[in-house]
Amino acid sequence: MAASPEGILARILRSSESIKQVLICDKVGLVISKVLRMKPIEGIGALESAIFRAAEDVCEFLSLGKSVIHISVFSDKSIFGIDIGLGYLVLVVEHKTNWILDAKIIESCLNDLVNMWVSELGLEGYDFSIINKVPKILSAMYSGNPSKSHSFQTDGEDVMQGILEITNPLFLTNCITNELGLPIAYSSSPSIDIGSEEFGGTLLSLDAVAKEKGENATLGPPIFSAVFTDQNKGVLTCHAGLLEGIEPLVMQSLFDLKEGFVPILSEINNIIIALSKEYGDDQVQFFIETVENLIGQIFPKEEKVPTVSVHAEDEQRIQMILTEMQKNIQESINYYMSMLGDLMELISSRALEIRKSVESYDTDFRNWLVKNLKNIQDPRVQSELKKWEDAKKLIEDKLTHLCE
Repeated sequence: MAASPEGILARILRSSESIKQVLICDKVGLVISKVLRMKPIEGIGALESAIFRAAEDVCEFLSLGKSVIHISVFSDKSIFGIDIGLGYLVLVVEHKTNWILDAKIIESCLNDLVNMWVSELGLEGYDFSIINKVPKILSAMYSGNPSKSHSFQTDGEDVMQGILEITNPLFLTNCITNELGLPIAYSSSPSIDIGSEEFGGTLLSLDAVAKEKGENATLGPPIFSAVFTDQNKGVLTCHAGLLEGIEPLVMQSLFDLKEGFVPILSEINNIIIALSKEYGDDQVQFFIETVENLIGQIFPKEEKVPTVSVHAEDEQRIQMILTEMQKNIQESINYYMSMLGDLMELISSRALEIRKSVESYDTDFRNWLVKNLKNIQDPRVQSELKKWEDAKKLIEDKLTHLCE
């Protein structure tokens, strides 16, 4: 049996129970294929399309190459957008559970998609080379060592500028603006030839789109948004607190990915922690907690387990049992979650069919009544009609409940 786009996307969905939705949309945001195990987020294709358009403008202005992957982390979910040539692969992930994607599985699925498009749609000459950049960037997102906590130069007159000064060579530019893009503090490496106002205003456009689209999709404001390019660089924006307790601040960074994203994200967390001492608010605290959770998933703290005296042979046997248990349990979880996702998709599809059938029958039935009664009024007819109307309402209520 030939592979279908949904079948390929389902492999990604099954790769982690934290992945709740996988879809492909075209460049204008129209959803082409999708699989899901949750109620779909309205307008998610349009959200990613708008963000990638903003990212393209940012990358072109800053000479960063082409945007390949975009992520926006919201309070409960993360949205991953991946450029796949014809459109975008979009994943909705519950990052509190697990935000680490399997780069090998996604690479394999993208290759299968390209092969299917080439063979079935005759796209042999289409440029899918951007897909070759995806595995490396995905791996970089979860690699590198966390930057250690440290103090910043805050004894001068401008505390914010002191915190923002670049001492980490992975950072090319740091900027804090207000919500209009006007720079309040700015620091850049000698290799960057761009003014603070140009940089702040350009990157703010990406942040504004992520906020607007996040609100429209009922996801709320993003905790942070980041774009990764084919030149192994990236940009990130996040809320940085309140100036004088009133005016929102936006942190913007341009960085090099050569040592991975973990040192970048953890260093920005250090900056935000330092800023929070004077400019902090609830949203800043939520950023700190979220980043520490994300990095903690990559570098989990070792839990102290009570030492139990076990003979060497018994210990080896226990380790074999534990390994097999972990494998079986994870495979079972993935299998049943996949079945549940298929069931929900089937229920949604069948519910739509039933609704259409009920409406069609109702229309035909009423037309038949009008034609045959010819203005005859009889309470017995109304009594029988009420039975159908009550049954129709019960069916609609049941379908609504099933699809919630």
